[in-house]
Amino acid sequence: MTPPRLLRPLRTAVAALLASTALATAPAPATAAPTDPRTVLRCRVATATERPITFSPELTLQPRTIRVTGTFRVTHCTSPDGSEPRLRGGMAMVQGNALASCTGASRITGSGRIVWYDSAGRHAGVSRFRPLRDTVNGHNPGDAFLGGVVTSGPLTGARLSGKATPTSDVSQCAGLGLRTVYGTGRVRFLR
Repeated sequence: MTPPRLLRPLRTAVAALLASTALATAPAPATAAPTDPRTVLRCRVATATERPITFSPELTLQPRTIRVTGTFRVTHCTSPDGSEPRLRGGMAMVQGNALASCTGASRITGSGRIVWYDSAGRHAGVSRFRPLRDTVNGHNPGDAFLGGVVTSGPLTGARLSGKATPTSDVSQCAGLGLRTVYGTGRVRFLR
């Protein structure tokens, strides 16, 4: 059994890795912008039932290079500013690598794509996204995976911002390792 003092950082780290797979990205350095970015699209995300986030080799307490892959359902998309009314949902496929353990991650690289659908279920395009930088070191690993940029397709040039939370048991990571995880969250696309 994992000691209670390890559960909070463990959940935070797994949430961070889950978010990284949802977005396959790391945050951009903070810069002053002349105006706050506006949300052009916001959606819910959840791991696909048949395809959880997979870590290879499994996460353990010892940091090592981990391959992360996963598929997320993107649902309930809305466009607060009205600029992207056609994009209503889709499927996101992501893959990446990180130096990771049960308690954190750094040197994140990755890529992903979202196959979009409109409200009638018709294909509405494919967005590809990438990380803004490949190394993140920080106090809160949950903040390490929340940003990226769309490089092609719908929303080209938009920045990603999101958060995901594990919905499966992650308490055995320290003792037995963690090979898969399920989760849910939200993502926003900003301009």
